[in-house]
Amino acid sequence: MAIYTSRYSNKELRKDGYYPVGISVGRPRFNTGYTIRETCYSLAPKGYMLKMEYDPYKEAYIKKLEEIGTDKIIKIVRGLEEKAKAENKTLVLLCFEDIRKPGNWCHRTIFAEWWKKHTGETIEELEDAEPMKTAKAITVQKTNEEQAVQMSMF
Repeated sequence: MAIYTSRYSNKELRKDGYYPVGISVGRPRFNTGYTIRETCYSLAPKGYMLKMEYDPYKEAYIKKLEEIGTDKIIKIVRGLEEKAKAENKTLVLLCFEDIRKPGNWCHRTIFAEWWKKHTGETIEELEDAEPMKTAKAITVQKTNEEQAVQMSMF
């Protein structure tokens, strides 16, 4: 059985067949449309890492995993996978970022790389059919006062 990663707002997770587990510092404050079964803080980054650039973040996150220990991390993930299998579901490790957007990255992809290195198994990103949100253009409406032209009386 496969293990996937995804973002909390992936609507694919509303379908039956998934065992969603949060691996983020916080939990969504929005309605996901499905039940997050557990939160695994061992795989979450530490709060101070959230403001870091990619390279130092990756180094700090991998250091955190290594401090917990390879055997312990594997045991944790295998335990989650067994719970998912017991319900005939697929384990999905979740956090917030939409990594489909250029320039976005996330610790879940770093974890997937770490997992591959230590187990030889690939963790793929769950298909996400939701269209990417793009920034909306903001139009500024000038008030009548701002539109007025100052004229000289002399």
